[in-house]
Amino acid sequence: MIELKDSDIVVFRSLIEGAKSIALVSHTNADGDAMGSLLGTRRVVEAHSKAKITMMLPSPRPKVFAYLPGYDDILEDSENHDECCKALMVADLIIAVDLNNASRVDNLGQALVESKAHKVLIDHHHSPDSELFHVLFSIPEFSSACELTYWLFARMYGEDAIDRDTARCLYSGICTDTGFFAYSCESPSVYEAAGRLVARDIDPAGIHDEISNCFSIARMRFYGFALSERLVIMDDVKAAYFFFSLDDQRKFGVEPQDMEGLVNYTLMMKEIEVGVLMREEPTRVKLSFRAKGDFDVSTFANKLFGGGGHTKAAGATSSMGFEETREFVEQKLREALA
Repeated sequence: MIELKDSDIVVFRSLIEGAKSIALVSHTNADGDAMGSLLGTRRVVEAHSKAKITMMLPSPRPKVFAYLPGYDDILEDSENHDECCKALMVADLIIAVDLNNASRVDNLGQALVESKAHKVLIDHHHSPDSELFHVLFSIPEFSSACELTYWLFARMYGEDAIDRDTARCLYSGICTDTGFFAYSCESPSVYEAAGRLVARDIDPAGIHDEISNCFSIARMRFYGFALSERLVIMDDVKAAYFFFSLDDQRKFGVEPQDMEGLVNYTLMMKEIEVGVLMREEPTRVKLSFRAKGDFDVSTFANKLFGGGGHTKAAGATSSMGFEETREFVEQKLREALA
């Protein structure tokens, strides 16, 4: 079992129990791990604190996770910017989950940095900002922030602190961040955590159905377009990538969360070892990387754009133009895989 520091747990517990106002925040374009760790943390913290608790996200909540308890309580920065910033600035304690630095909360970054609150990080990514956070539970060996959240709170407050609704949140995040146990799950601890969560009568088959069988007609048509028109197979170096302009996204009315998991389709081809998804945004290009075999996409993403993540699943952001980014990534893939 991966060890958590007793001294950090003692400090975190005292901060929770002594706070009058707590702000919880996760990263922009939230995925299942962000949603699960945010909502799961709120449930445990509110059971052990009398503080006012505010949850927030820098971008809209992904609708696919509307089944999770507490979903409607999350503030979205796009509609509640002043309220989100105020909650961060007046908080005694800020708990950041599934992110490693202030850049990942977009327009909330300044308030996060300037707040005088004690700041605690619960995360599994590399290179956390140790100057921003006072207490860091930052352990890349865990499959997901949700797995780390489970072990942390089970250690702090005992197994009974993880009730059925909390378990549904955390199990959802573990499943999405491992592709339902297809990657980032080399440690036995993730299976042990999942087993204990399933034992809470969480209906794992129902959770799988909520996450996987939720396509709108527009999203399904977009996937058909993606596979027929926006998939490039670089069979000379065993790589493939999807690329989507703003016009592509507007044409089908899809949002970032509608593309969640699409990059994994590249690895369904036996011959492909590295897959990428490039998505244009108004001022940048977002990239998702996946791999099988020995290729380390976290290191690759970091060298290219300062990104990172896990050996087999990583992300990055490019400030170059869309076509320039596409050509650059192609070139670097060929150089790395040749």
